[in-house]
Amino acid sequence: MTTHKYSITGLLLVTIAMAACKKDNRNPLSKDGSKPDPVSNTKVTNLAGAALISYTLPGNENLLYVKAVYTLKGVQKEVKMSMYQNKLLVDGFGDTQERVVDLYAVSRSEVKSEPVSVTIKPLTPPIVNVFKSIKTDSTFGGINVKYTNVDSASIVFEVLVLDSVGDWQHADFNYTSMKQGAFNVRGFPPVERTWGIYVRDRWDNHSDTLRVKITPIYEEALDKTKFNDVRTTYAKYIPQFDPLPNSGLPIANAVDYNSTYQMKNLYDDNVTSMFHTKEKYDLPVWIPIDLDKTGAAKFVLSRFKVWQRTGSSFIFNHGNPHQWEIWGTNKPGVVSTNPNNTDPNVGWVKLGEWVMTKPSGWDVGLNSNEDTDAATNGQEYEFPNGVPPVRYIGWKNIDSWGSIDGYTGFFHLFELSLWGQKK
Repeated sequence: MTTHKYSITGLLLVTIAMAACKKDNRNPLSKDGSKPDPVSNTKVTNLAGAALISYTLPGNENLLYVKAVYTLKGVQKEVKMSMYQNKLLVDGFGDTQERVVDLYAVSRSEVKSEPVSVTIKPLTPPIVNVFKSIKTDSTFGGINVKYTNVDSASIVFEVLVLDSVGDWQHADFNYTSMKQGAFNVRGFPPVERTWGIYVRDRWDNHSDTLRVKITPIYEEALDKTKFNDVRTTYAKYIPQFDPLPNSGLPIANAVDYNSTYQMKNLYDDNVTSMFHTKEKYDLPVWIPIDLDKTGAAKFVLSRFKVWQRTGSSFIFNHGNPHQWEIWGTNKPGVVSTNPNNTDPNVGWVKLGEWVMTKPSGWDVGLNSNEDTDAATNGQEYEFPNGVPPVRYIGWKNIDSWGSIDGYTGFFHLFELSLWGQKK
């Protein structure tokens, strides 16, 4: 046992000695104390909120990198670029004022050259361009905000509401780097209020605040405890309109994968339970729901939200829906013969069709952080204006992310929620 004790002690001493050597190696890479020559032939390309500075490197053999020093919001900033590059980017500017940037060539001994000063004049920053593009409108339960972000800048919208004593209160954030897009802020009663919207970036530059008066459109969340699975009851009355299964067989009801992944999980107010259908079934597949099993109400549907099955290999993949239609009726026991029917009291009416898109636009199997956030937080879709009041809906799943344009496949979702006006 004594021998092992001394062996361990010896190993510790060797480890400490190695660590000490590593610490000593943090000194400059060279003992050559000569000052490198400065960069030359500088050229500035002004960009939105930034500037790209190119230059000719000095010929010194001990050159390690080039450093840019500038002031951003009263704080000195540095950008370093290796000797293998001849340009660098300075960014984070929230206005178009002229600024001076000092460039230094730095040796392996961390000796700086004489500075070379260049003047930059950044173009209009992205937050200002995005702010100018904002368009607002009322929507169900809140406000709709549309925007253009030509620079694909990483920005944040903050939406505020004016309270009864005239103070701004936070309503919502929206993070994006998309070139164009829209978002909704919901959960407000149909009462006119003053909204404020501004844009900020990761350097905490802020745009002005847009003030608008908007009255949200009335809606309510449908009570999912009143939903009912009517696949068995109306299996003979599924509308058989294009697109149809490639097999030549009629569209059929979705079939539960097993007793764990039943259809009732689709509307149980649990965004972690799942409805999963059997695999390798003909597409499209049909999923009909009675929105009020008491028979007391019909609904003019305004929007719906879906929560994908999440997990690194499932997001925008596998059985998560890619393309679908939603149909509505008040007479689910009637055979529909007209694909263009607009009266839900004589047959099924197509309420809308949708294709799920990824915020990143990347291929299946590749997901950005924004893609993951979208799937985790749920994705919202609106019904077209003017849809008729209906009691029954049918989700016609045309394909899923794992079977885009495929003839067979399957479907799964964690949750489905709907909103509308009760009639």
